[in-house]
Amino acid sequence: MAEVLHRSFIGIFPPKEIHERLIFIQSKMKPFAPHAKWESEDKFHITMEFLGNKTEEWLDRLHDDMQSQISASKFTVILTRCGSFPTKHSPKVFWIGSEPAENPQLIEVLETIRKSANALVHSPDTKPFHPHITVGRAKGKISSALIQNLETVTFHPIEFMCSEIRIIMSRLASTGSTYTTLFTIPLK
Repeated sequence: MAEVLHRSFIGIFPPKEIHERLIFIQSKMKPFAPHAKWESEDKFHITMEFLGNKTEEWLDRLHDDMQSQISASKFTVILTRCGSFPTKHSPKVFWIGSEPAENPQLIEVLETIRKSANALVHSPDTKPFHPHITVGRAKGKISSALIQNLETVTFHPIEFMCSEIRIIMSRLASTGSTYTTLFTIPLK
C-alpha cells in the first residue's frame, strides 16, 4: 500500500482582528480586476515554506524538530505595501506584504524552519523570501489600471503579533483549496 502524501506548507496566520483591514485593502483592488479570484479571509496567511507532498511521518518528524529548534519569542509582523508576483507588468498574484528587512525576527524564524526542513532532506525554496499575504489571483486579462492602482494603494502599516507557526495541509479542489492545521508550534 502506497504512503499517503499531504500537500503542505508552513505558515503564519494573522489574528481575526486584522482580517477587516486586509479585506478593506483588498476591496481597493477589486474594481480594477473584476475577473480576478479574490481570496477569502480564512486563506489569509504568510507562507514561510512550501513543503510540497510529504508523508505524515515526515511531517511529524519536521514538527518535532521545529519544536526543539525554534526558540523564538512571540514577535511583531508588519505589512506595509501592496504588490504583485511575478512582476508588476504581468501580475498573477496580488498581495499585501513588506520587505524582508522590515521583519527581521520573521526572517530569523524562517532560517530555523529551513534548517529543520533541510535536515529532513527537503530542498528549501530558492526564490528570495518576500513576506506577503496573497489576497487575489489573476484570471483573464489584467488592465493597466490595476497595475497602476497597485502602486498607489497606500495604508497605515498593519502590525500583528505572531504567537505560533503552523504546519498546514492544503487540499486542492475545483472550488479552491482548503486548509487543515496539522501541527501548531507555539512561540514563547
